[in-house]
Amino acid sequence: MANSNNDERWFLMSRHGECVEINTLQRKIPDIDNVKDPKAFSIFMESKGYKVITNQHKELKGKAILINVPDKELYLIFALESICKEFSQK
Repeated sequence: MANSNNDERWFLMSRHGECVEINTLQRKIPDIDNVKDPKAFSIFMESKGYKVITNQHKELKGKAILINVPDKELYLIFALESICKEFSQK
């Protein structure tokens, strides 16, 4: 889950390609303030006792990470800022 460009920020991507800040998850996970990337999110959720399933997005190797937290009914796509910009221009 290494970020090849450490300057890029991670966002959450919707099914329609729109991106939002990770902290929008606060409505479901109130103490998520310091989570800035998919690896930190996975570690955070596992530390809370949740099973976390992580997969690379096949076409966007390293630029989009799929994370599922079944007990919280979360299926998330973390995407780098460059991917968000690319999808928003389509």
